Amino acid sequence: MGIAFDTLGFSERLQTAGASTQLADEHARLARDMIIADLVTKEDLRVAMAHQTIQFGAIIAITAGLLFAAISFIV
Repeated sequence: MGIAFDTLGFSERLQTAGASTQLADEHARLARDMIIADLVTKEDLRVAMAHQTIQFGAIIAITAGLLFAAISFIV
């Protein structure tokens, strides 16, 4: 899910502040394309946390397996 960004509203506010239409429109497009694209969404965080949980579980399983193998080798 992306983030909604009102490029028209952004451009209009810049024009109200005195920017030319061309400059305001270009700033709005740049903000949409470069800044908004790098924002993290809740879905991004959920996927990252799920991935980390799976990795952590795999590390615990491998460590437990190695520990049990070492114990059985020593005993």
